[in-house]
Amino acid sequence: MSRLLGGMSPQRFLAEYWQKKPLLIEAAWPQVADSLGREDLQELAGEDGIEARLILEHGATPWELRHGPFDAAVFAALPASHWTLLVQAVDHYDLQWRSLLDELSFLPNWRIDDIMISYAPEDGSVGPHDDRYDVFLLQLHGHRHWRIGPVVSATHPRLAHPRLRLLQDMPVEFEATLAPGDLLYLPPGVAHHGVASDACLTLSIGFRAPTLAHLLERIVDASLEADPGLRLFQDGQRQPCTHPGALATEDIEALRRQVLALLEDDERWRQVLGASLSEAKYEDYQPHGEVISRRALRAHLQGGGALLRDPASRFIYTESTSGQTLAWVNGEARTDMPMHLLTRIADARRLTSRDLPPLQASEEAALCAWIEEGLLLLEE
Repeated sequence: MSRLLGGMSPQRFLAEYWQKKPLLIEAAWPQVADSLGREDLQELAGEDGIEARLILEHGATPWELRHGPFDAAVFAALPASHWTLLVQAVDHYDLQWRSLLDELSFLPNWRIDDIMISYAPEDGSVGPHDDRYDVFLLQLHGHRHWRIGPVVSATHPRLAHPRLRLLQDMPVEFEATLAPGDLLYLPPGVAHHGVASDACLTLSIGFRAPTLAHLLERIVDASLEADPGLRLFQDGQRQPCTHPGALATEDIEALRRQVLALLEDDERWRQVLGASLSEAKYEDYQPHGEVISRRALRAHLQGGGALLRDPASRFIYTESTSGQTLAWVNGEARTDMPMHLLTRIADARRLTSRDLPPLQASEEAALCAWIEEGLLLLEE
């Protein structure tokens, strides 16, 4: 059972709502009272390397889009209303959201993108739009009024904006005003428009949906590397043809079948998908760690401390066709951690001594190496 779903079972949510229809849950997450405030978000938006945006409905151009970092002078010069600040990947920098993401453990980690938090004064909005991915919208502070429409196609009329997917007109199927703790789930493509009723903070959990064309490109590249053009078309069972100028249906089928056979290596698929789906959100991301001894690690765990998985890194494991466990972190295959530990790390964002078996010296050394690399963090 997931508290975030208001007592609804994950099975029911996936069967009835996931990628099917919107869902509104009141008081889904009442713990929002201690979450970050406007000043915290603006401070994050001022740091180098953090993805932050400002959208001004009545800026230098309609729906003006600015990219951070933003200093205090920028916020001081903003109008009293009709703008929104958005900060991506807040969960990478603020670990208080770990428990919120744990409520989504019925979905694989590779499907979760990040947590974005937005602040808007009264009448602030990012305009009517649709997203290409699933999203959970959790109201943190204040109130936001949502107008929800149907799924819109890629050809739906849109405003002439170079970066934002703004809808020119938006049919409305229902409306709702979210109070702190309320949650709204939207499948991909659903038209929606949220407007701040008063100064408010809204959290958005976005999901990853890799483009199939990108995955096809990766598997084709890997397949060609494994078989660099040496395999030729074969037609040893050919029958006499009556129209030598025609490309016969049976030849098309034979060519298609033999070309696709190049892509059917199951082990290659696992290698390609493991590397691709474990890539960090930001391609230039490099974790930063700290040096720790085995004795200090042992004391940390025995003293009630925990190990946290680096929130900006992605961990994936799978089982090969031969039954061997394969693992990747941030796009790289990893064999430097005992697999029984690596799978625990990949499954849980937080590990205490109760979650770990008695550690051998080599296992302690491997954990220390990952702490020094920044893939694991120490929580007191």
